[in-house]
Amino acid sequence: MDQALQHHAAGRLPEAERLYQRVLQADPRQPSALHYLGVIAHQEGKNNIAVDRITKAIAIAPDYTEAYINLGNALQELGKLDEAAASYAKALAIEPEFAEVHTNLGNVLQELGKLDEAAASYAKALAIKPDYAEAHNNLGVALKDLGKLDEAVASYHQALAIAPDYAEAQSNLGVALKEQGKLDEAVACYHKALAIAPDYADALYNLCEVFERTNDNEALRETVNRARRECPDDPRFALREAQLLNRDGDFTAARAVLEATGEGVADAGFLSMRTHLLGKLCDRLGDSRAAYNYFREGNRRSSETPEAKRADGRAYMARIDALAQRFTSDWVTGWRSLDNIDDRSDPVFLVGFPRSGTTLLDTILRSHRAISVVEEIDAIRDVRVALERLPGGYPDGLATLDSAHLAELRKLYFAELDKHLAPRDRSAVVIDKLPLNTVEAGLIHRIFPQARFLFVQRHPCDCVLSCFMQSFKINEAMVNFLDLEDAARLYDKVMTLWRQYRTVLPLEVHTLRYESLIVGFEETLTPLLDFLGVGWDDGVRNYAAAANRRGIIKTPSYNQVTQPLYTRARGRWEQYREQMRPALPLLLPWAKRLGYDE
Repeated sequence: MDQALQHHAAGRLPEAERLYQRVLQADPRQPSALHYLGVIAHQEGKNNIAVDRITKAIAIAPDYTEAYINLGNALQELGKLDEAAASYAKALAIEPEFAEVHTNLGNVLQELGKLDEAAASYAKALAIKPDYAEAHNNLGVALKDLGKLDEAVASYHQALAIAPDYAEAQSNLGVALKEQGKLDEAVACYHKALAIAPDYADALYNLCEVFERTNDNEALRETVNRARRECPDDPRFALREAQLLNRDGDFTAARAVLEATGEGVADAGFLSMRTHLLGKLCDRLGDSRAAYNYFREGNRRSSETPEAKRADGRAYMARIDALAQRFTSDWVTGWRSLDNIDDRSDPVFLVGFPRSGTTLLDTILRSHRAISVVEEIDAIRDVRVALERLPGGYPDGLATLDSAHLAELRKLYFAELDKHLAPRDRSAVVIDKLPLNTVEAGLIHRIFPQARFLFVQRHPCDCVLSCFMQSFKINEAMVNFLDLEDAARLYDKVMTLWRQYRTVLPLEVHTLRYESLIVGFEETLTPLLDFLGVGWDDGVRNYAAAANRRGIIKTPSYNQVTQPLYTRARGRWEQYREQMRPALPLLLPWAKRLGYDE
């Protein structure tokens, strides 16, 4: 056994395996030999065999801490995350002060989307071992995913104070700084990571993303070329090369690059991005049949990601149904009256179905000197979650809400809003832009009775098709866009609920039609600015240049809104009429209701 362990430690796996087998010939129930044979199988990528062997070792020695740890490692590789977490937990039940195992458990919890629990596991590891750089880095990742960017940045700095040459922590710090809008600092972090590890693919990829999002084509081209040299086998950079060719208008060459890439790649996220871009290229080339097939394949790939598997699209639709059932005229009439409880002006809410043109309007309006726009922060979700904990819950508690609780909810909202506003911007007209706040219009009106709504409308078929064609960050709402018929059903439910809100609540709404904006800019925008109480500002004409100077745009529309207005997406659904046939019975009646010819 000693000889086997020496061979194993030196990486001589065949010799170690032969000796472990000799041990088992002499004693078939020797747990260490079974365990380490399982470890070798794991090292060789034979994780099913590893699980079988290590499980047998644990059956013989139930308090074998190291076996539980390595069983967790093998189960994690197999994607059996709940079982892996249980195995790590058993190891910790035996040895609670094992910092590395707390970190392993945190990694699995992070993959499961249990970010608060993951952060708690990393914190336990650090309480045991404060100089554990990897745990600081991983805690930063969890905090970043929780939206706690300042805390994430602090964690990355602690990791780097312990391990200055930690390239992954440098790159991750760059990601958090990018999310904060500190692009120059983010780029500097990526360069530091690359100074440590010149072929560190993640840092190169993150650098490409910043340059793509900021439309710095020259820097993007230089970084892609470097990545192709340093990481020739990484298919992600073929994707970036294709994006460059797409920007140059060479759709045929971009399509050829992507169609020659991706074989043998197992990353569902990468394959989804690849096929979505191929769909867009084929759409620009007029090959609608191939485009649709690529979008469908891309969405299938997206459905295989952990995020999609965790997202419950049916639950989101059920929540809309519950709101529709609750918001009746009789119920609203019975609400308790509330006093005005603070001196903050209610914001304006920019809403509409996704891909209806809200990001374009957001970009135009933020170019006006008297308007501030806060994009995609979902502060209303925080209000809803807090309301769910109050007497009556949500939505029932809206009827009996008292002034004290209303003050708490408004304070919670404005605390989050103010994180994204400079103090000088709070005196401007403040617009909170999040399209699917459409669903929360009833809650918004109750908490902000003076709020105004800007509702952006687009032809239902173009809108839903565009959602199907877009690669969104998956959540319980966006997961419904992975299937065209589900997307149409969601559109029908959201629009039905919006009409119901308009009927039972005295909402102050200005509706803007996307198709009118792109063909009649000034005549469409002027009434909207009057509705907001601000005059015309010539700055809105230069919105594309302002968008280029703005840095990161959080939505998938960032490429479109940095270009001059174009009309090629209007009526695009007609090219896909055959593929959209199952969705048309829901969408065409809405087109008629909204005043479109079809």
